[in-house]
Amino acid sequence: MSEIVGRGEELCALRAFIEEARPQRVALVLHGEPGIGKSTLWLAGIEHARDRGLRTLVSRPAEAERHLAHAGLGDLFDEVLDEVLPSLRPPRRRALEVAMLRDEAAGNRVDRRALAVALRDALELLGEREPVLIAVDDVQWLDPSSSRALAFALRRLPADVRLLLTRRVDGKALHDELEQSLSPDRVLWLPIRPLTIGALHQYLRDRIGRAFARQTLLRIHERSAGNPFFALEIARALDVEADPLEPLPVPTTLEELLRTRIAKLPPSTREALSFASAVGSPTERLLETAGVSADALEPALTAGMIERENGTIRFTHPLLSSVLYQALGAEQRRVHDRLAQMVEDPLLRTRHLALSRSEPDAAVATELDLGARRAQDLGAFAVAAELGEHAIRLTPRHATDERYRRGLTAPPPHQAAGEWTRARTIAVELLTAIGVGSWRAETLILLAELESLDRGAELLDQALREPDVDPALASLIHCRLAWARRFRDGFNHATAALELAEQVDNDLLRARARAVLAILGWFKGEEETSDDLPALLEHLPDALGAGRLVQEAAQAIVNTYAPISKRDTARALLQREYEEWIARDEPRSARALWGLAWVDFWAGRWQDAARHAAAAHDISIQYALEVPQDHLPIAVIAVHRGELELARQHSERGLDLAEEQFGMQPPQHLAVLGLVEGWGGDGPRALDWFDKAGDRASALGWGEPSVRWWTADHAELLLEQGLIDPAVELLAVWESDARRLSRDWVLAHIARCRGLVAAARGEVAPALALLTQAAAEHDGVGDPYGRARALLALGTVSRRARQKRAAREAVEAALAGFEQVGALGWAAKAQAELGRLGGRRREDGLTAAERRVARLVAEGKTNREVAAALFLGERTVASHLTHIYGKLGIRSRTELAHRLSGEKPA
Repeated sequence: MSEIVGRGEELCALRAFIEEARPQRVALVLHGEPGIGKSTLWLAGIEHARDRGLRTLVSRPAEAERHLAHAGLGDLFDEVLDEVLPSLRPPRRRALEVAMLRDEAAGNRVDRRALAVALRDALELLGEREPVLIAVDDVQWLDPSSSRALAFALRRLPADVRLLLTRRVDGKALHDELEQSLSPDRVLWLPIRPLTIGALHQYLRDRIGRAFARQTLLRIHERSAGNPFFALEIARALDVEADPLEPLPVPTTLEELLRTRIAKLPPSTREALSFASAVGSPTERLLETAGVSADALEPALTAGMIERENGTIRFTHPLLSSVLYQALGAEQRRVHDRLAQMVEDPLLRTRHLALSRSEPDAAVATELDLGARRAQDLGAFAVAAELGEHAIRLTPRHATDERYRRGLTAPPPHQAAGEWTRARTIAVELLTAIGVGSWRAETLILLAELESLDRGAELLDQALREPDVDPALASLIHCRLAWARRFRDGFNHATAALELAEQVDNDLLRARARAVLAILGWFKGEEETSDDLPALLEHLPDALGAGRLVQEAAQAIVNTYAPISKRDTARALLQREYEEWIARDEPRSARALWGLAWVDFWAGRWQDAARHAAAAHDISIQYALEVPQDHLPIAVIAVHRGELELARQHSERGLDLAEEQFGMQPPQHLAVLGLVEGWGGDGPRALDWFDKAGDRASALGWGEPSVRWWTADHAELLLEQGLIDPAVELLAVWESDARRLSRDWVLAHIARCRGLVAAARGEVAPALALLTQAAAEHDGVGDPYGRARALLALGTVSRRARQKRAAREAVEAALAGFEQVGALGWAAKAQAELGRLGGRRREDGLTAAERRVARLVAEGKTNREVAAALFLGERTVASHLTHIYGKLGIRSRTELAHRLSGEKPA
């Protein structure tokens, strides 16, 4: 670093960035015009990082390599791949192996998110062992597939990983997502400024061993604007000292200088360098295959235009490559044709083949079509998009059907690569070119997927009105419309889709239409659920045009099969789904976990349910697939376990996502907030949330009673507020739906609520009978939590009827039930009820951990202070405190302080 002149401030910033133990800025971007010296500083930074013990992952992409698939990842991870692969989960390991050409895609498309998550895991593994520096020179030329995967990984990476990047700012730089992967406050942009006259004097003397007269030096500095590369080229062009009275005898632009310098090379060297410029960074083996001798390259090596690095020839400055490639002119196609015959990589060969043709060529277009599909299988969507457009360009005009088909397949990879505007442009151009008929209808379907929900529905309507649309395609359109309008007239579209499927007698279309009908019908609660619901739901993604099973499908299975007689069917189905996909498709396996979380929640296995829900949510976040439903089981389980703040956080996040993604508020998240407020002691506010949830469910046509699981708690809260008639009206609607659809799980809750209504009216005998019946019904459907709720209510009514023995037995059984499932808040209520009974009382005593928490709370410390003193989480302290209150039969910190001091509260 001491040989670099005039860069003291920049070198200090580099050192500080690399040496900082816990850097506030995790990315340093060296930016400036071409030739200003970014790469020199970048190389110095890498050297310093290695000296300081950082693991360095390095990539130096060339402009010609921007269109290669995962080229940057190959540079960065090739040397560490064997170190990290064994620790990766199967889908991630395979995605990385395929991207790095260690394995074939073999027809199974690589999920780009699986690759990105694999990179995140790999970087985390490396970062746990030693700090990691990712260094990319000329980041604007990093291929999009590598850039996008790295950006995804870095946004989610907790490990000590830093980035050192260079970027040109000549007005032609391409936007790069990698630089946007971190928040602006974590990125330091370091401008590389022109050299001073003194620094330039030393720089030129060190590089060419020559000093210039002061006036000549001033003129070189003025002409080059202090750009060292430009100044060096000017100095090299001056054979003798310049006449101070005459203009400098050199071209006025850097490109002209480089062309002049290149022109002085032998013809064989110029030809060899032109060939290399079309590749980017060719291997010596490739050049040898092309007939380029080592002797032909020597003049360029001597002149400092190229350098050898690990068997690869690299231009010392990217402008040299650009000037040479532009100078090829019409020869570019001949060079690409030669390369197409030589390179081994199939995708690279296909791209060179595309660039070698200017006129339509049916055979080449077919090969490009196949290449685009292969690129998609590798997860290289930007490459697939480019090859797809070349395929359209080279398709003969008379091959109308082929042009239309390729026009339909070109936008999706653009969309997957994040280029929605380009995808939409291609679809619109195709729509303009097509007259009427089925091709136009299919284009409208494609365009609908690129538009908003309402605009997409309008385009689907247009597709239906196209003449000559066959019934099979019309059935597909109706399925899409059914989902787009699922909260309005979707059921009618699904019915039409099934009628058309029957008309053409197509089993696949019939299954897709029935799948949509099953889901919409289940939500509406209009009919008994089909016995083959699980099989039907396998067809849902294709019916909706979605790439994955929607979570409503899993919820339909779980809630429909909530009764104990069918719950094992749902669990077995979801467990098979999880085991089938965990090694191939993690997002799909996560949806099975999401369903398992619900199954175990309704079965009273709340710890297992919470684990499944958290794992499903974690995968969704890692793969950037977060939707409101991801937060739902976590929130519902948390609120029932007494973790009110956790439940609030997840439901509020779910509501924010729903507003952002769908422009609506899901009823179930509204209901969770009702439970949070109600069980937190704010009844009126809880009723507001429950009213919103109920109104929203009605507006959406949710006639299925099991999906409105919060109704029992809504009714109980109304009774607590003395609102008996509204509670009865609410229960009447819920019971009507449950009896019509034979939902035994819901009917058990209704029996409990009916008992509470009778108790509120002072009808003790009917109340006791109904609550006893409810406990038995909850037990019959395998609902230990519901049984415990019924038993606690039974014990409370029995106590008020002065039946103390029966009351104690019921409440103790309820307490055991609450503790079994982990309903800490309700366990505390049961303990308090036992305290009201007096006489013999359960004396569990406090654990050692609970005694420590109790002592500090009694001293007046807050939960946060207790957590800090005992090295616990605040949530753990709150959980301990709930147990303490329940065991001691108290309700407040004041009572706890008096209890521990042996005093009675005033």
